[in-house]
Amino acid sequence: MTFQTEMNALDAAISQFGGAAEEQLSRALDAMVQRDKALAEAVIAGDKALDAMEMQIGRDTAAMFTRRQLMAGDLRTVLAIIKIASTIERIGDLAKNTARRSVVLSDHAPLRTVSAVARLGRDTMMQFSESLDAFAQRDDDMAMTVWRKDQELDNLYNGLQREIVQEMAANPGDVAENTQLLFIAKNMERIGDHATFVAEMAHYIVTGQPMDEKRPKGVPDGSPEAVFG
Repeated sequence: MTFQTEMNALDAAISQFGGAAEEQLSRALDAMVQRDKALAEAVIAGDKALDAMEMQIGRDTAAMFTRRQLMAGDLRTVLAIIKIASTIERIGDLAKNTARRSVVLSDHAPLRTVSAVARLGRDTMMQFSESLDAFAQRDDDMAMTVWRKDQELDNLYNGLQREIVQEMAANPGDVAENTQLLFIAKNMERIGDHATFVAEMAHYIVTGQPMDEKRPKGVPDGSPEAVFG
């Protein structure tokens, strides 16, 4: 097997792994919206397949290190792939956690803020998908676009967090269920951060340089001004 064939196989494995994590996230959000306990439990069970995919990528990259004398650019790419695989696994864990919280919500009446959390989740999933595309296409412009959009997700999350807290105050009987939604919304914000990291790795592969500016972050009150950190 040629080196380029091995690299192509690694790229394909990351694309497959990322697609599987996207599917897990989509199904977890559907389970939340539809209050579908069976679907949520299927997502939880499906996390084992993601773990197996990450382990296989780890074995493949380790074998490549053993067989090849990697040049600087190739070494950079393989190291970035290892980090991306670890990040995708974390996204899968957050999808599983979302499904577990959806199991709890399925036993209760629908909450008003569920649709807003689902919208945040879909926006986050799009961010993740675009970061995977930037990696697959080695497209630095796309990677930078994804990286800068993280601020928008932060502002959406901050505004939604405030809205859910207001719902808790207005409906004390639903505090426990709204707390589950708060944690799910936080999961989505964290997935957005992970997607941004994948974009940073795509930038690193293409340019050979780490990101040379601090990531723009939303401000706690959800207003459009950015802070950097």
